[in-house]
Amino acid sequence: MAGFYWLPFPDKGWHADTLARGDRRYDKMLPFLDGTDASRSASGVSLPAGAWSEIKEGDELWLPVHGHKYSTEIASWSVEGKLISWTAPQFAEKLLEKLLWKGAYSLHYHLLACFGANNISLFAKSFGERLANAMTALNFQGTLTAYKGATGLAANRGHQIGTSRLTAAPIFLMHRGPGAPSATTLATQDAAKSWRLGVRGK
Repeated sequence: MAGFYWLPFPDKGWHADTLARGDRRYDKMLPFLDGTDASRSASGVSLPAGAWSEIKEGDELWLPVHGHKYSTEIASWSVEGKLISWTAPQFAEKLLEKLLWKGAYSLHYHLLACFGANNISLFAKSFGERLANAMTALNFQGTLTAYKGATGLAANRGHQIGTSRLTAAPIFLMHRGPGAPSATTLATQDAAKSWRLGVRGK
C-alpha cells in the first residue's frame, strides 16, 4: 500500500512539515492544485514526486490543511499571509476532479487538520464528518480518518496533541513507517474518528 500526500497550495508551514512527515520508502508528494511540483520545499526538504496516475486501489491519501478552532464549516491554507479556505463540499469536488478517472477505487483518506474530528457542540458536525458526507455524496469509496485535538507540527510532528480543544490525552503516531500504526489501528484510537465512505450517516 503506497501513500500519497496532497497539499493543494504552497502553505510554507505545512509544505516543509508535510515533506518531512512522509516516509521516502512508501510515500510520494503530489503536485499542487495548479500542477506545479511540490516535492521540494524552499528549505530543501524533499519527498519523491508522485502523480495522481500512480494511485491504486487501497492506497492512502493524506490531506494536510489547517482546521479552525471556532468553526467546522471550512478548512484553510495560509499562502503569503492570506487564507485560502474550502468548505467540505469544495474540498470533495477538488478531490473528485483529480480522482474522477479512478472510478470506484476504494482509498484510505487521512485529514491532517487540527480539530478535524472535533464537534463544536453536541449536535454540530466536525469538518471531518462534513467532508466524509460530501465525499459520499460524490460516490467516493473507502474510508476517511480525521483526528481530534491539534495536529502536531515541527517538533511535535508525528503526534496528535490532545483529543479536544480543552483536554489533553496521550499522543500517538500518525505517520507511515516502521512501528507506525496502520490506518485501521489509528481508527480505533481515542483521538481518531473514521467514516466509511459510500455509506451515508456512518
